[in-house]
Amino acid sequence: MTLSPQEWNQMAWVLQRMQNDGWFRIFADIHNREFNNIHGNDNFFPWHRRFLRDFEEVGQRYDPNFAMPYWDELRDSRNPAGSPVLSDRLLGGNGFGGCVRDGLQQGWTMSFPRSHCLVRSYDRGGQMQSWYSPEFIFSTMQRYNDMHGFRENIEFTLHGSVHLGVGGDMAALYSSNDFIFFLHHANLDRLWDQWQSWGHRWTMDGRNHFGGSIGLSSGLPHYGDPIGSTMELGVNRMCFRYAGSNSRRRSESSLSLVSTPPTTSGAASAEAGLQKLPLPVLQKWFPALIGSSRSTAPVGAAAAPGANATRSTIGSEQHHGHFLVYPAPLTDAWVSMHRFDQQKVARTMEEAREFVDALNRAGYKSPY
Repeated sequence: MTLSPQEWNQMAWVLQRMQNDGWFRIFADIHNREFNNIHGNDNFFPWHRRFLRDFEEVGQRYDPNFAMPYWDELRDSRNPAGSPVLSDRLLGGNGFGGCVRDGLQQGWTMSFPRSHCLVRSYDRGGQMQSWYSPEFIFSTMQRYNDMHGFRENIEFTLHGSVHLGVGGDMAALYSSNDFIFFLHHANLDRLWDQWQSWGHRWTMDGRNHFGGSIGLSSGLPHYGDPIGSTMELGVNRMCFRYAGSNSRRRSESSLSLVSTPPTTSGAASAEAGLQKLPLPVLQKWFPALIGSSRSTAPVGAAAAPGANATRSTIGSEQHHGHFLVYPAPLTDAWVSMHRFDQQKVARTMEEAREFVDALNRAGYKSPY
């Protein structure tokens, strides 16, 4: 399900009101101050879910029907700059190192950390390097059953590639100046929710920024709420769901639950193509698909009942039938800013390239 022009216009009105009243400055300040507490450690997913919900609650002061959309950016991973989401009708495109020239935030003056226009600077000049494919993220979600492993391999890959691809404010500590930040993190949160539905609803392990153990009772930086209060959607303060989350097939390991293919035939061909991969490839990269018997019908994006808000995607169309391409690596500056372990990042980057090589050698063609 995509936003209608009327829904988009209403959301844009709310966001302009929030900007006028200083809320973008407030959220950028919070993200900046808490940066080291919420990146490179296992507060990452629950903290950003709480942060998104905080933003959504403020929006609902202006319009009680305001719901945070998400960008299914995996569909656009082959050619991100060509996404309709970045058109002048929606979020606008490149600033080429300067002010955003069109779209939702054209002409906005951001006030954190100082007065400036919203800046974007694509990482290939007029284009962006490719992001991580739906197939790779689907594989990651199957191969890691602990929060630490899952979080690390999403944060090192899709999370960073989108921030760096868009560049400008999105590549800074105050990245939430750009509304793309919220659409991006809503999609990451949706992927976490999907991973949770695969038997990990209450999985919470790992370390905080100081190396201490964290669990469901640990307090979230800035907010103080226990991590456990963020783990289940549609309950208490987390009163929202993602479109399609009421599907009976949601507990199944299906690529179309990770990213909606552009066509019905594309959904069927992707599922069939993965099933036909050689057994050693399945064993290494898609263990949940071994011996599975699943329908290949795509998942619809019906609204979920029982929640105050249903988060929908801003849709796009893509061509299909291509070999996978190498995704963009993290830059040294990004790794340093997040205080990531350089060796772990290098291993993850090498693994991503190995994944592409394995599927291409097997003759797999992606519909995305």
